[in-house]
Amino acid sequence: MKELLVVIDYQNDFVTGALGNPAAAALEDGIAARVEETLARGGRVLFTRDTHGEDYLESREGRFLPVPHCVRGTEGWRLYGALAKYEQGVREGVAVVDKPTFGSAALPAEAAALCGGAPDRIEICGVVTDICVVSNAVVLHSAFLNAAVAVLGGLCAAATPEGHERALALLAGMGYEVINNS
Repeated sequence: MKELLVVIDYQNDFVTGALGNPAAAALEDGIAARVEETLARGGRVLFTRDTHGEDYLESREGRFLPVPHCVRGTEGWRLYGALAKYEQGVREGVAVVDKPTFGSAALPAEAAALCGGAPDRIEICGVVTDICVVSNAVVLHSAFLNAAVAVLGGLCAAATPEGHERALALLAGMGYEVINNS
């Protein structure tokens, strides 16, 4: 079975930076453990990094969310805490995808390349539940119609608890498996 864990935007700016959130900070140990467990089972792990340029505020997303964040090459753009080691050099079974907006059109091709074909099971965790997690869950499901897609709700965070719960309810209503523990 080809197993893929996708860690969405677990970056400094979403944890302690421009859009920092204590709920996101609390996820570090759980996400790090899930990454190690997945790799130990022979699964693959794909990290996304929200990636913007200096002209972010001029973009459609920048007008919607007018807080400069995750500017390529800055400390806020880097993966947070214990996960930072995965963006340093090449590690078997791990890839990083830079995405210019909420959902990444490049994500399915990167996932297939990393897994050697379509994954059978995809687990998703990270931030922000009601924006980028939802967007990329839909992108991945649309590309891999036969894959089981699960969102690890206990390893996701949104700006508000209500936004997090609404997003998980939406995903469950769309037929995704939602796992609320870590």
